[in-house]
Amino acid sequence: MPSPTACRYSVSRILPSGTTATQNAFGIVPNLRTPYTEQWDFTVERHLGGFAIRLSYVGTHSVDLIYTRNLNQPMPSLIPFNQNRRPYPIFNTVTNYHSCAEQHSNGLQAIVAKNYGDGLTFNGGWTWAKDLTDAQDTETQFNLNNEWGNNQITPTHRVFGYLIYQLPFGAGRRYLNNNNRFVNGGLGRWQISWNLMWEWRQFFTPSFAGFDPSNTNVLGGRPNRVPGVSLYPTNGSAISQWFNPAAFAIPGCPLSTPVCTNPVAIGRHGDAGLGIIRGPNISNADLSVPKYSPIYESLRMEFRANFVNVFNHPNFTLPAANISAPATVEQITSTTPATFGTVGPRETDFQVRVEF
Repeated sequence: MPSPTACRYSVSRILPSGTTATQNAFGIVPNLRTPYTEQWDFTVERHLGGFAIRLSYVGTHSVDLIYTRNLNQPMPSLIPFNQNRRPYPIFNTVTNYHSCAEQHSNGLQAIVAKNYGDGLTFNGGWTWAKDLTDAQDTETQFNLNNEWGNNQITPTHRVFGYLIYQLPFGAGRRYLNNNNRFVNGGLGRWQISWNLMWEWRQFFTPSFAGFDPSNTNVLGGRPNRVPGVSLYPTNGSAISQWFNPAAFAIPGCPLSTPVCTNPVAIGRHGDAGLGIIRGPNISNADLSVPKYSPIYESLRMEFRANFVNVFNHPNFTLPAANISAPATVEQITSTTPATFGTVGPRETDFQVRVEF
């Protein structure tokens, strides 16, 4: 991993001198590099007992990823913060875009597929992934290594599968194959498709608010990790108590009162890692029921009923993670919205389409 000092450069040529923070500045390093990804994999495939089996290892290494730094953030210190401690006192923040972040990912994949006759197709798989990066947070500009942690949007385990079944009724099928127009019109050419998915707990990071223990004018951030205290409740996670806030403390608070009202300015940031807690699992089952009806030789009509999250299984958002708010911390208060990439409540729609 590159040292942040290798990405540092002086902006004194463009910043005037002064003592009053009147504005913010934004910039991009002149030698900003284009991010790129290296990938390698190894795959073994075998046909066994009528099943097609594939086992794969996939590794990726992404370099020169873009991340932001506040070049006007002073070094953590026991000296109380004042504006003159900033490198450029006339500015508040000097946000700069750099290309020194990285990402390492290793994954195992197992896929099984099988066809039963001409009416049933099944495909399922499992993925295990370990994804680490330092491109997610920049609590301090001085040590990018402190930002190295679990990629919070990559689940460790993911199971998926789909099943397509053509019902065995009507012309050309096993049952009621008598070419009766009413039988074919009502029972023939129906198909059932299932799409199944389960993901194991995404990562998230606890926080605190309202205090500047590092004397850098950064209010809040990641807390301290309390040694020897479990991250999760003894009886397991629940909606009302997903993780154990006693495992964390506001920097500068005594261990006897980890969330105190007057922490000591200890001159450093919290030591809790990024993405060290797992959120709720996500699971989903979608059902599609299409039917094709021929009209002429080159013209057919399709009717389709789609059911997203057909069982209306609730998938919950991440819990409140601010330990400075004991009334709400560790609690989950809502389900995931129906947005791109997430699973919302059950949704049903019907479609009619003419194909020619």
